[in-house]
Amino acid sequence: MSKATGIRGFTLVELMIIIALLGIIASIAVPNFVQFIRNNQVQAKTDEIATFLQYARSQAVAKRVSYTIDLDDWEVYPDSDSNAVERIVEINTAQANPQHSLTGVKTLTFNGQGMASSAVKIIICRDTDYANGYLLEIRPSGLIKRYPRGNKDDNNKLTACNNFS
Repeated sequence: MSKATGIRGFTLVELMIIIALLGIIASIAVPNFVQFIRNNQVQAKTDEIATFLQYARSQAVAKRVSYTIDLDDWEVYPDSDSNAVERIVEINTAQANPQHSLTGVKTLTFNGQGMASSAVKIIICRDTDYANGYLLEIRPSGLIKRYPRGNKDDNNKLTACNNFS
């Protein structure tokens, strides 16, 4: 019988070392990946709400009629007919929970010139993670401003998911 020479392979010890290293790398990467997914869900919902608000404003200007947004049900409709809902934003509070600064009446109206009925702030967070939350500010002029992640204005950080001051 001839003996094969030059055959190489991995020993069991080498394979166990590689598996242990992969386990260590996975234990470091998985929590970061989970946080990355959570941050992206909050950012995506913030983008969706900002687009929703901009839609209402642009419809009001284009049609020269007032458009109302129900900030509790996240519906937009012409001011003349609250049953004619044009768009709805689905909110999964487990992924992102928007809170708004309005008390009493929970609606925001854009008139035909694009002006908002009142100034409103909306904070979008996941659970109580305000450091990764977003603030949308609707000014009476109709401007919709989105601040960077974790900021409540250009100079200050968010301190809670429901603190609008």
